[in-house]
Amino acid sequence: MTDPGEPIGALVRRLRVERNLTQAELAQRAGCSRSLVQQIENGSRVPPLSLRERLSLALGEELPGAPAEAGDAALHELRMRFNVLLGKDPAVVARALGIAQSLLDAAGVREEIEPLRLIADRQLERAEEILTQIPSRSATVWEWNTVNDWLTILDQAGTSVRAIHTADLGTIGGDVGDEYHAAILRLADKSLPPRIEVRRMYVLDDISDVWPYDDKLWRQTRAGVESVLIKREHARNAQSMLVVDDRYVAIGEYDYSQQARVATRFSVLNHDVAFAVKRFEKLYALRLAGTAVPVNDVVAEPALAGYRRLSDGDCRMQFREALAERWARIAADPAGGAE
Repeated sequence: MTDPGEPIGALVRRLRVERNLTQAELAQRAGCSRSLVQQIENGSRVPPLSLRERLSLALGEELPGAPAEAGDAALHELRMRFNVLLGKDPAVVARALGIAQSLLDAAGVREEIEPLRLIADRQLERAEEILTQIPSRSATVWEWNTVNDWLTILDQAGTSVRAIHTADLGTIGGDVGDEYHAAILRLADKSLPPRIEVRRMYVLDDISDVWPYDDKLWRQTRAGVESVLIKREHARNAQSMLVVDDRYVAIGEYDYSQQARVATRFSVLNHDVAFAVKRFEKLYALRLAGTAVPVNDVVAEPALAGYRRLSDGDCRMQFREALAERWARIAADPAGGAE
């Protein structure tokens, strides 16, 4: 960080030395003579605005302006910031310039196109909001192309995937989307490296909630996905989440009155991931306590083990009956529900 009271010559010298540049090398980058750099550093010359901007670019640090230029302070500050960013990553700056040009072009659109410009502005505001959160290593994303967001995290899997779904099956984690379903099947395929352990839990109000999606559930179970069905009364505080490789976590926030997710928080913070894993494993332990339905055990029963596809014979009917029978055997939870 620069010291506001540090003379500009001393600042230029300090930054140059910190970056292991000679006076000649700095002069070449800034487009001036070595002697001029020497004079600036010893305080005998004050660099004009244009040269300070080039020095800022060469040093990757904003150089302060002179008091005489206070009237042009805002413009000067903007140019300095631009030069510093340009010195850090020209590709990013070029992309930002493209967006800026698009905003300027959009500002002059005809009246009938104005609604499209407003939509674009709102989407850009969302993107800017997310970008500002990234350095904190977590970001909350209000609903916006959810399936692709979750797939982005899912595609990072190398060892394990844990998922809890707590809303209606038609709205959770893109289960109605073929891309999400295909990604789960691909990850669970033990014939292809890497071998990934995939476990999914569904918190349901009634076993009949499964029927519209029983084909996907069957195929995933047959592919090796560990699937568990849990009564909502046994998991009142459960949250929808996706944990990948103990490195990434996505936690959903729902409006249960509308059976819709309103936001997802993505994080790589160790304590967020550890907390999510703990919640998952506590809920997953219900399958051992007899208060959940392990779908894999149902599919492995002799009556169903011989079927490969749910559409074969009376497989679908037997599958539903077996799930319903197991569901009915789940006892009421005397403890008032898991966390």
